[in-house]
Amino acid sequence: MEGCIAFLLNTTSSLLSPSLLCSPPFLLHVLHHACQNVVRCGEGHNFTLIKENVSLRETATPNSSTPWLSSQPITAHHVTQGRGYKLQTSSVWSSLSKSEHVPQVAPSFITLVPLLMEVPSFYTRGKRAKWLPPPCEDSDLEIDDDTIDDDCFDPDFLLAEDNDDDDIRPLASGSGARVRPQPLPEEDDESVEEEPAAHRKARTRVRPQRHRVWKKEDICISSLPEFSPLAPDCILSPWEYFLLMLPIDLLEDVVYQTNLYAKQKDVNTSFSIDIHELMQFIGIVIYKGVVHLPSIEDYWATKTRIPQVADMMASKRFRLIRSLLHFNNNENVQASTDRFFKVRPLFSGVTKQFQKVAETPTQSVDEVMVAYKGTRAGSLRQYIQNKPDKWGYKLFCRASIDGFIHDILLYQGETTFKNHPTELSQEEYDFQVTMKTVIALVKTLKKPKETAIYADNWFTSISLVEYLKEKYGCRYVGTARPNRIGDPPLRAVKDMEKKSVPRGALDYHSTDGILALRWKDNKIVTVISSDAGVEPLKTVLRYDREQKKVEVTCPSVIKEYNGKMGGIDKSDMLTHLYKSPMRARRWYMKLFGYVLDLCICNAWLLYKRDCKALKEKPVPLKNFRLEISWYARGHKVLTTRMTRLSQEAMDMKVPKRGQKTQLPHENVRFNNREWHLPQFVTNRQTCKHCSTKDDVHRTRWMCTVCQVALCLSDSRNCFRFFHVLPEKRLCTSASSSASPSSSV
Repeated sequence: MEGCIAFLLNTTSSLLSPSLLCSPPFLLHVLHHACQNVVRCGEGHNFTLIKENVSLRETATPNSSTPWLSSQPITAHHVTQGRGYKLQTSSVWSSLSKSEHVPQVAPSFITLVPLLMEVPSFYTRGKRAKWLPPPCEDSDLEIDDDTIDDDCFDPDFLLAEDNDDDDIRPLASGSGARVRPQPLPEEDDESVEEEPAAHRKARTRVRPQRHRVWKKEDICISSLPEFSPLAPDCILSPWEYFLLMLPIDLLEDVVYQTNLYAKQKDVNTSFSIDIHELMQFIGIVIYKGVVHLPSIEDYWATKTRIPQVADMMASKRFRLIRSLLHFNNNENVQASTDRFFKVRPLFSGVTKQFQKVAETPTQSVDEVMVAYKGTRAGSLRQYIQNKPDKWGYKLFCRASIDGFIHDILLYQGETTFKNHPTELSQEEYDFQVTMKTVIALVKTLKKPKETAIYADNWFTSISLVEYLKEKYGCRYVGTARPNRIGDPPLRAVKDMEKKSVPRGALDYHSTDGILALRWKDNKIVTVISSDAGVEPLKTVLRYDREQKKVEVTCPSVIKEYNGKMGGIDKSDMLTHLYKSPMRARRWYMKLFGYVLDLCICNAWLLYKRDCKALKEKPVPLKNFRLEISWYARGHKVLTTRMTRLSQEAMDMKVPKRGQKTQLPHENVRFNNREWHLPQFVTNRQTCKHCSTKDDVHRTRWMCTVCQVALCLSDSRNCFRFFHVLPEKRLCTSASSSASPSSSV
């Protein structure tokens, strides 16, 4: 009979016995505030009364001298309900107390329901929560389906809260007796402070507590191997790095889905887009991220016209492509539970490319907010107060120490892990959302045994560190909340917060190669680590009112965490420098703009790695972005390395005479991997290499890649010298001039 909550099945119109009102105070609170109260009986007949997060404990031990219930029979019952839970105040406690002074009542009025939910868990249940009770171990605590009344689960059946009479009467039947359920205030628990609401209510399994032996000793772990990627043969162009992140086959799929979506909206439409026009559209969007104007019309307006945009595509055409751009087939949306169905192929495609890049031994896991303030995304739009972009889509990412993002997890509530490409085992699926997030991102690591994960206190728990170490051999370092570190005998937080404790004080214990440390800085910092230890102690500079700068003792694990945790923050900073504007009515277009920015940033970081390996100076991100935009807007020949031109590119129209042809970029002009072939044209054009104002030479030969006219004859070979670097051109001319003298 221990650990039960008493529930009543029906109500009557009788008054409660006056002697019951003279019972202990906790019974009076139950009668007056039954709507928000829960009475719990436990071992020793201790009753716990909880009313709006305020606990009042009173012990009522039955004895012969002080009976705690009236000896007169009680026939009146009172039914209340709070957030879907039935509660009764009657003589059901008589059968629980085993007291001779308590009369017996008819069994039909008594229903005992096992206490399957702890008191803190009751108050942390969200509205419309789906709670699955754990299996009951006591065979005596079983519920018969026939004993549960259907009214017990009526969400509209509530006791009116404005009844202040001493004599509490049952409510009259009718619509006036029904009021809307009021949600209970949630408990201020640090473990659920920042947890998503969709997963705060989905905890269905608690891992068994394992016995840990803590010792006052540091951990000694070998250092991870240094990151040394293979040096490339040469530095690629920005456009080629971009295509490594956003491949051509993925863009061709976007073209197909866009044309299909246009047909689905209007069968008789004549809209059609090809790969070249899609690249022009992407190039314009990327260019707008650098040259930003208040509105889209300003790029085509007379006073604010931007030729790089207006000359490439008409405003009406740009708007039409933006309104029809699509990434997945709408005919399959009904059979999917994925709330990110619209952009799932896009994220899966780029994530697959990201995972091909070499990973640093240190990886950081954190959340990313993609800004979105619209209302069309529903609950996919999250709110986080301490983020620069407070409203938007929440993404969990794993990144290298330099900011290169390798894996992305789209958060969508309880269906997050069901639709993620990385599958979890049944054991892992029953974990809390914080553990599942890290595990899903760790499972895509290439070398988990040679990798250390760094994360903040939202993810960290002692159970996660133990599981990653035992299951995958992966190391972990992260700040932690005091209620998630197990039971190490560390110094209490309140004791370390005292002014008598100097800054830099620390306490640590370890168990099975896992370190739990608490260090005093401006605030108390708690860390769990299986990668770095306390030694060697280091010093950091901190501000002091008197001395301005003072040295504070700092453990090694704190320095390691501060230096290796910022991978996601660095990527977030880079994507915010030049954001691609994608304002549209459709909610997922913001995610497409983020994918473009992320591909550019990852391409630039990979380009910097290659420049570092070859000891070359990289260009800034802004210039790198403009180069990609220039290629996308003007370079129509989308060929892979060392391949011939397509027939479509060979048949391109040549600009008419009188139009000024722009010189190609140096990366195109001197790119020896492209086949610069001469093409015969019908109209003579001015040679771009040897013609001047005084001496104009016209030719019928044109380069198929550079799209400029060049002389190609017995007396003049401008086609060759145009594609040779200036320094190599001087060497060639010198050798040719020296050859006749040597022959003589």
